Amino acid sequence: MSESEEEFVPHAIHMWFGYYKDRIVPKEEGARYSHFSKDAENRLREALSTYGWVYCIDCKHPIFDLEEALEHLRKGHVLTNRFMPDEVAPEEVPMVS
Repeated sequence: MSESEEEFVPHAIHMWFGYYKDRIVPKEEGARYSHFSKDAENRLREALSTYGWVYCIDCKHPIFDLEEALEHLRKGHVLTNRFMPDEVAPEEVPMVS
């Protein structure tokens, strides 16, 4: 799958927003530019064979099966395997001792 700067990339922790081009947008707007918005089945098949999973932002869990991924897509869920990096998140998360 080619990495295009014109695709929505959700934030890794706060998935209600992400990047689209060079600006931050809410998930609802970004969903229109999701990796899987066009040619969904082929792109999902490619992502699953390359990475072994995709992530459903709406359900907050990984998906490993093409049929399950397509079902989520038909519901309008946003699926991805790329996330916007958050360089300060490790500093914000408390240490577990």
